Amino acid sequence: MNDPKIREMDQDEDFALWFHELLSIEAEAGDRPGPPEERYLVLSNEIGDWVGGLRFTLRGGVAQLIGVGVTPGERHQGHAHRLLAAFEERAVEEDAHLIEFWTDDLRAEGLLSALGWRRVLQRDGYIGNRTWLLMEKAVGAAA
Repeated sequence: MNDPKIREMDQDEDFALWFHELLSIEAEAGDRPGPPEERYLVLSNEIGDWVGGLRFTLRGGVAQLIGVGVTPGERHQGHAHRLLAAFEERAVEEDAHLIEFWTDDLRAEGLLSALGWRRVLQRDGYIGNRTWLLMEKAVGAAA
């Protein structure tokens, strides 16, 4: 029998689905949260063109914001705020008790604090040797 080989896979290959199913089965057998489900919220204009979006995961009652973005021509119109509000609503609909995300945009802390988020952790020299903040907000029944 040949020795198993390790190689890197692209995200869109069949392995991702197979692996997700494997982790789900193992989590159910051990009564643990399964693997995170990656989701997207899309912001479109009146003709259906994408102008922004938000990517997040949901796992075990925690919704984690991975990224939010708006095209340059559509910025400063409140679209990112609308996306964040939609993210929070979706998290509550999915029975999340906590929303969180890491950001290296230190200017965002003031706005997020005004929206009920709090800083949990500051990590200096983290990704890209930059300072990152872990922000969180209790939602749903936990709020």
